[in-house]
Amino acid sequence: MAFINGTFYSTVMEQEVMLDLYLPNDEGKKGITEPVGVIYFLHGMGSSHKRFREFTATNRYCLDNKLAIVYINAPMSFYSDMKYGMKYYTYITEELPKFLKSAYNLDFPREKTFLAGLSMGGYGTLKIGLNNPDKFGAIAPFSAPTNLKQMKETMKDQPRESLSTFINVYGEDLEMTDMDDPWALIKKVSELPAEQQPRIRLMCGKQDQLANIYLQNVSFDEYARELPLADYKFMSWKGGHEYMFWDRAMLHAVAFFLENDYDKERLTLWRDEGDL
Repeated sequence: MAFINGTFYSTVMEQEVMLDLYLPNDEGKKGITEPVGVIYFLHGMGSSHKRFREFTATNRYCLDNKLAIVYINAPMSFYSDMKYGMKYYTYITEELPKFLKSAYNLDFPREKTFLAGLSMGGYGTLKIGLNNPDKFGAIAPFSAPTNLKQMKETMKDQPRESLSTFINVYGEDLEMTDMDDPWALIKKVSELPAEQQPRIRLMCGKQDQLANIYLQNVSFDEYARELPLADYKFMSWKGGHEYMFWDRAMLHAVAFFLENDYDKERLTLWRDEGDL
């Protein structure tokens, strides 16, 4: 395998940016193996691109399935072109894929290009994936805040200094358009022909109480199930806003992306009653 930690100059961001790239292309005596697809992964708020791959077995899941994965760094950005900050949305959707193709020959058709993320990155997965259905064949948001407009209403009475992150992204009035709203976006996607819609697996822990994220996901799911979506499902099990939940979510996501039973096989091994 190859794990690449690097920087490159982004003309969109006008500075050097960091990313980690995992390539499952070395199987010892079997020689070099080409990846079968690529996952773009988006981290959560207050974290970085390094934390998820350090706290989960994601690289092993990708090795087993011959997937490349790109860990993107976009701190406190909600994966947007910020009002006061960097243009992360444009960087991720336009510049980064061109760089990866040029530098590492990572260039897959839409059907083998996937997007996943947790918490703030789960929101980013919805925002980027649903705004760009022509670029991603499947998306998997984990523990995503799905109703930022509702969250905006709860922020009105908070001191402005406590809203600095949101102001940097959306401006003083916290102006959010349909491009920022997963509800509007999933409706728009549902109006596309089935073959043009990204496949979607929304996942959230039943004990996730941060900003009522579980309840946000339940409401979003109720709405989404009424839409003519080609391949959509909400998955939920015991878990909070934590890496134990996200590790299993990634296991399911990898199997979902490649449409295999990898997750079922792994879970069966962990549940072997003959083990001590």
